[in-house]
Amino acid sequence: MTPTGTPDQIWAESRRRLIPGTVIGSLIEWYDIAVYGQAAALVFGTLFFPQFSDTAGRVAAFATFGVGYFARPLGAMIFGHVGDKYGRRFSLVCTLLLMGIATVVIGLLPTYAGIGMLAPVLLVVCRLLQGLGVGAEYVGAVTMVAEFAPAKKRGYFASLPASGVFLGIGLAAAVSASVSALPNDQLMSWGWRVPFLLSFVVVGIGLLIRLRVPESPVFSELKEARARTKVPALTMIKAMPKRLLLVMVANGVLAFNIYVVQTYSLSYLAGKGVAKSSALVAVLVGCAVGAAVIPVLGKVSDRSGRKPVYLAVSAFCALVPFPFFWLLDTRNVGLIVLAFALALGGCLAMFGSQAAFYAELFPAQYRFSGFALGREIPGAVLSGPAPVICVGLVTLGAGSPSLVAVAMVVVAVAGLLAVLALPETRGIDLAPMVEPFPAVTERAGA
Repeated sequence: MTPTGTPDQIWAESRRRLIPGTVIGSLIEWYDIAVYGQAAALVFGTLFFPQFSDTAGRVAAFATFGVGYFARPLGAMIFGHVGDKYGRRFSLVCTLLLMGIATVVIGLLPTYAGIGMLAPVLLVVCRLLQGLGVGAEYVGAVTMVAEFAPAKKRGYFASLPASGVFLGIGLAAAVSASVSALPNDQLMSWGWRVPFLLSFVVVGIGLLIRLRVPESPVFSELKEARARTKVPALTMIKAMPKRLLLVMVANGVLAFNIYVVQTYSLSYLAGKGVAKSSALVAVLVGCAVGAAVIPVLGKVSDRSGRKPVYLAVSAFCALVPFPFFWLLDTRNVGLIVLAFALALGGCLAMFGSQAAFYAELFPAQYRFSGFALGREIPGAVLSGPAPVICVGLVTLGAGSPSLVAVAMVVVAVAGLLAVLALPETRGIDLAPMVEPFPAVTERAGA
């Protein structure tokens, strides 16, 4: 299903299905990630690694969380290739199904008490499948919207799938907060499964919407011109290695800091005696703020440029980590909520400035692959190991989170410097450059 007509007519016809179809995919992706991360922080150590000490079990549970991130670059390569070669829409349907099925299966798994060591093995397999699907889901959604949207409003509309990220994290926090209020025996016997099984409903709704989303007009033009490359990722790496590296460094804040905030901090608060439900409610409030701020930043980037907005948010990210942990250490619920509002609503709302920017940095022939690898390779290096790194740094700091805060600041400053080295992209034409490829070869300084 390919829309026809002028760009304005195509946008008017497609927007009603496209925006919900891409937002709900991001919602599901991050719901799945957040539910798993919250379960790893709160119950998986006991359920799947009871033979370990409390600390070792928590590290093992976080390690299974990290395993999915090692699969994400592979998922980015596979589904980025599919998206660049066979269609953005087809890739998005595949990733949605893979993520959803893997998440539901986790909710059906027997625990260590039922089948012994096979339980954590199956958990790791499901996590790997999740990682493959997640590796290109958000990128595909943003790429689709960016290629449809009018250039003057691209930042705003491309940011909307990113709101789905925070809605997904918030939904996961709401569901997890509800089940964590259960008596402990019910939580550990069946309550922990509920958030995973609910993914079945959300995926079903998402699939119905996504199957009605039309194919990107940019990809359709690429296909008709027979300008698709044989191996998009390889072509991109050869043509734009510097740009790819800069995008990876710029994405470090979202690859590391977000998992410190939404995953490790829950375990940190639990160790301080803060109720699980209070911590999850704080995440929910932070996500609500983030979901509101993201499209605002997208709209500002349409007026002021992608780089100024991204630089401002990166600078804010460098300022937040120490106050974040200071507020957590008070164990005051109101101040903990404020901490998450700052970290999720402010610092990590860089999703709003990132969306259109990353899509505009790569030519149509390998846009999906470049965007996906630029986001997911840092994920394999930083996102998955983030909670384990935090446990190690806090242990090294004799219980103080100062070293974790330092790491977050370093990542944010590195990202800021990387963005400075990237070109401004606001308003560029995203249509494919057909032979010769003048926009495909990297220029000095870009």
